[in-house]
Amino acid sequence: FDKTIEAALRYADKDGETLVIVTADHETGGLTLLDADTKNGKISGHFSTDDHTNIMVPVFAYGPKSDVFTGMYPNSEIFKKILQVLSLTN
Repeated sequence: FDKTIEAALRYADKDGETLVIVTADHETGGLTLLDADTKNGKISGHFSTDDHTNIMVPVFAYGPKSDVFTGMYPNSEIFKKILQVLSLTN
């Protein structure tokens, strides 16, 4: 995953006309951070479920018109935002 995103961002930098959008279709596990030992760099956590949750997922956008993807919105809006940046909507 990391190498793929790195390659996409390098391409976007070189191309100058590529918008990279990274997100997930759902969150799973409900990870809760319980405690952190910053001195030793250790974090303890707990998963509240083995299934999907209703927790919002982040959207990261890089490149031209990436500002369209700021803020909070249902993930079903991402498609509409892509159409908007492609000038395929009114």
